[in-house]
Amino acid sequence: MATAPLSSTDTLLSVVGSAIVVHLIYKKYESCNMVVGSVMLLGTPLVLSALYLPHTTNFLQAALTVLPLFWTSLFTSIVTYRLSPWHPLANYPGPLLCKVSQLYVGFRSLGGKQHIYYQQLHEKYGDYVRVGPNELSINDVNALEPLYGSNGSAKGQFWDGRIPPKDPVKPLIALRDKTEHTRRRRPWTRGFSTNALKGYEELVVKRSRQLVDLLLSKKGVTNLTDYISYFAYDIMSDLAFGGGSDLLAHGDATGLWHMMEAGQQNAVFMSRVPWLGVLFFRLPFVAGEIKAFRVYARERAGVRKREGSRYKDIFHHLVDEDGVGTERLTTAEVTSDGGLAIIAGSDTTSSALTHFFYFLLSSPNAYKRVLAEVDELGDDVLDTSKHARMIYLNAAINETLRLFPPILSGSHRTEYKGNGGRMLGSHFLPEGNSAFIPSYTIQRDPRNFSPATDSFYPERWLAEAKRQELEPKVFNNPLEFIHNSNAFIPFSMGPSNCAGKNLAYMEMRMVICLILQQVDLKLAEGYNPEQWSADVKDYFITLKGPLPTVITPRKASKI
Repeated sequence: MATAPLSSTDTLLSVVGSAIVVHLIYKKYESCNMVVGSVMLLGTPLVLSALYLPHTTNFLQAALTVLPLFWTSLFTSIVTYRLSPWHPLANYPGPLLCKVSQLYVGFRSLGGKQHIYYQQLHEKYGDYVRVGPNELSINDVNALEPLYGSNGSAKGQFWDGRIPPKDPVKPLIALRDKTEHTRRRRPWTRGFSTNALKGYEELVVKRSRQLVDLLLSKKGVTNLTDYISYFAYDIMSDLAFGGGSDLLAHGDATGLWHMMEAGQQNAVFMSRVPWLGVLFFRLPFVAGEIKAFRVYARERAGVRKREGSRYKDIFHHLVDEDGVGTERLTTAEVTSDGGLAIIAGSDTTSSALTHFFYFLLSSPNAYKRVLAEVDELGDDVLDTSKHARMIYLNAAINETLRLFPPILSGSHRTEYKGNGGRMLGSHFLPEGNSAFIPSYTIQRDPRNFSPATDSFYPERWLAEAKRQELEPKVFNNPLEFIHNSNAFIPFSMGPSNCAGKNLAYMEMRMVICLILQQVDLKLAEGYNPEQWSADVKDYFITLKGPLPTVITPRKASKI
């Protein structure tokens, strides 16, 4: 006996109900699989179109009725839930569009000013702000340890949209499993040990001298940003894969630096909307720079493996060529992590150095004080042990990192379903939701660093007596002085902090000392120092504008 077809009204109600069911399925599993997405978002309404066919003249007309109704119902269900009091983050304030969709922050991130946007949100809404349907931005020192510490939350979906889904091995920075992260991190710890760093000194000196010689050869106005970027890239290429780039000698003739920066601009949007990232990586005409850079990293790893190296680079320690470690990485793992090392290592160092010189050239007193310490080194300008004891230089570096941390918007973490959620300070992060602490915001919070919070004063890192001696007008009242070192997280913190932190400090100290010993620097006439902050772009890595500088040899230089 044939079953009578559903009425037109019942069929359309089934379409609405099916859309709600699809929403509930996505809410539970949050799959970024494109096959699953195609079946749910397209296959389901097409099947329902067949059910509606008896009420139309042809399938096309049925589909044109069912598909818009299905998608509208799905959208309405999603938005209603995200704005409802039943959402687990309902009690957290934030912009309406942020609560509705991650696309809003994704599009805003394309402008490169997300670090400023987050700071503005915290000024308006408070320390805990809902910046996505399932994401919080947090400006609270008390949340640092529970979120990033030894028992902190795992890496989140932020990285899913930045990594091609077909890549068999994720880079270390994207690993969620803490046991796997510990295994992969162990060779990196060995590669940045005190003994390993000592072995890298010769390379750092060589590249630093090359940079100084290049600057000495320049006449007129020079864009210091470019040459510091080339220096940082070359040295990380040396350390990660035994060489392969020579930007200091030839400039960005092959487009390596451009490829890296352009790829990260695309990646920041894809990381905010991971499911779109998965789709984009499958399209041949999208994310080309990211794909090209990963191909380049694979090629360099292959060359390094075949030809070896004249010195003990990071690759040497990662694959344990000495056979002294308990862990060694596979070639695929080294390739994935090595490419990451070039991006992360070159960007953090180049950003810190260019910011440093910008602040120094904009602060005559600080310039004189750093220069006096450099001149005291004399013939020991290459002595890294003395660099570490240069009190004012290190204060100036830390002040630079405070005002412009390498990762301006911080690192994302997620409380996965089944974990039960966790307390972050006095607030609760429910399971299935993410959070991050924007470094730029928390390090410029007057509750953590005051007075002159947004100004460059290395003196705040000195002992009280010295601080008041050098800058009495700024730091004359000890009762108003606030210096919360717990809020200083330029290299993140916990087990997932930057493995190359000590290398970065060594590079910065070395190149600063050599440059200042050899040349005098000043900003080009007509350059507006306020333009520097305006040009800074946050794409997870930091893009810098030009730093037009006049370079002249010092009379007392020792070439």
